[in-house]
Amino acid sequence: MIRRLERVEFHAVGTTCAAAVTSAPGDSGRAKRALAAARAEVAACESALSRFDVTSDLSRLNAAGGEWLPVDRRLVEVLRLAVRARETTGGRFDPTVLPALIAAGYDRSFEQLAVRVPRRANGWRAGAEINVDAGAGRVRIESGAAVDLGGIGKGYAATRALEAMADAWPGLPGGLVDLGGDIALAGETPERGPWRIAIADARHPGTTAGILALRSGGVATSGRDVRRFGPDASLHHLIDPATGAPAQPGPLAVTVVAPTATDAEAHATALAISTPEDAAAHVALHPSIAALYLPVDGEPVELGPLPLARRMLLRAA
Repeated sequence: MIRRLERVEFHAVGTTCAAAVTSAPGDSGRAKRALAAARAEVAACESALSRFDVTSDLSRLNAAGGEWLPVDRRLVEVLRLAVRARETTGGRFDPTVLPALIAAGYDRSFEQLAVRVPRRANGWRAGAEINVDAGAGRVRIESGAAVDLGGIGKGYAATRALEAMADAWPGLPGGLVDLGGDIALAGETPERGPWRIAIADARHPGTTAGILALRSGGVATSGRDVRRFGPDASLHHLIDPATGAPAQPGPLAVTVVAPTATDAEAHATALAISTPEDAAAHVALHPSIAALYLPVDGEPVELGPLPLARRMLLRAA
């Protein structure tokens, strides 16, 4: 039986997105429903989780002044996952860095950024309290704190969109959702093999550092090679919670494979502000993840059992 890939591209969460499903003859209706479900779920996640939309549940929470607020179940769930990720990463991932991020100049969606002059986030501290009452569908954050869910929100949206495709098409042979590099996937390709994901080599635009082969899980990439702003593009969006400023140590880029795209994003954020030694220790503590760490200087380093179908001059840590 000949199978094919049915795919849709769209713009959401500030980036170019795509969803794809493995389809056989006679599956066209199911494929279209699955792809539509993915787009609808991404839109619903963006509506709840975007800090750039003043009407979103996240924006309302940031303006709530420390009060409990009933919110969409998506915000309840992603905040629960974000709190867990902060604990798991020892604080290297912290969703409450928004005041520091704004002080650094990242105060609007990236495509609208002009040159910004950074300032210090006076009074900001890492680890602000986040409370989640899942049963009542309400959340609160410490008075004076503010949350950014940019990266983990995209990973969560990709994960949810993949689940929405599977719900819309029980027995889905294979599916993939890519939200600007935050990827959730399951099943098999039309060729009945694993999905192959190219890892860009940030040192040489247009080249590949490795190719992943996966049948399930999530992939996320974080780094300082693209999203730069401020005077002479000297700043980046990766805030070190220990200092409240754009991180000094860290790779040019790091790609993480994890059980879900949500997990992959949180760990990628943590590794993106880590030295090679700290990154290797972090991956060793978390056997469910693996990473490709691309130093500012030197060759890519493979951390953990990275499921690579092809290696391009990689060395093990």
